[in-house]
Amino acid sequence: MSAILFNSLSFLIAIFLAYFLKKVGVLRQEDGERVSKVIMFVTLPATIIIGVNGFKLSLSAWELIAFGLLFNLILVFLAYFLRRNKPLYERNFLMYNIAGYNLGNFAIPFVQSFLVTAIPYIAMFDIGNAIMVCGTTESIVEMSSKQIRYGFDIRDIFRNVLKSPPFISYLLMIFIALLNVRIPETILPPVHFLASANSFLSLFTIGLFMQINTNIKKLISVGKILLIRYAGAVILAVLVYLFLPLPHLARFCLVLILLTPMSFLNMISATHSGIEEGDAGFAISLSMICSLVLMSGAVVLLN
Repeated sequence: MSAILFNSLSFLIAIFLAYFLKKVGVLRQEDGERVSKVIMFVTLPATIIIGVNGFKLSLSAWELIAFGLLFNLILVFLAYFLRRNKPLYERNFLMYNIAGYNLGNFAIPFVQSFLVTAIPYIAMFDIGNAIMVCGTTESIVEMSSKQIRYGFDIRDIFRNVLKSPPFISYLLMIFIALLNVRIPETILPPVHFLASANSFLSLFTIGLFMQINTNIKKLISVGKILLIRYAGAVILAVLVYLFLPLPHLARFCLVLILLTPMSFLNMISATHSGIEEGDAGFAISLSMICSLVLMSGAVVLLN
């Protein structure tokens, strides 16, 4: 238990160190965009290669891809139902923020330090999740609000995901697993070295993007969004853990996934759809703190 608490404390230190350095002028938010490219093109693909290498594909792995799509769809339509009679801004804000999971920059770094065997399960789920956050959720929100700017084109979604180095890494490692091949450990030390930087860089980048707002109206508005998101996440997590006929590790990973913060890609889509950048940034910043507390609690309870 103490190891988990110290791990969570390390996360907070990395996040708030970056935020402090940004506030005193040593770094800027634009630096986070540069570091995030290093993560997306170097450290996260390396982490995926290390984590998924040697993974045996089973039925549960394919089921996790389906759950990545299904859970997003359930929550997006739940948000529409809950806010169907509310102003368009409120409804769209909830639809973008209730679903979408920050797995590459949060969930994978979270488990990387103490449970590397969880990475393949998270990777499988993230394939379905990526299809949603790379355009499907935005298309659903647009169609529900009758403000169709781009429409729904599945080719655009696949073009987006196929430009993502982590997604390509997922596909590559799945292909290797289908061939029943394992990359020899003797050639992996350079990849291990690159992967070792992923946790710190991911969390440090989160701190550079973090925004804190003390406006009471904003706090109440974002607080309602977070309450709905995490209430739904906890209910789904309990149902998943108690009733899904999956291996224990797969169910454990699904619980952690459901408690992860909001997706950066959904935040970007929200701002494209008219959500104020400050509102979207504040919501995702608070969700990171909430998720860290909830995920640490889940590990202590279930491990």
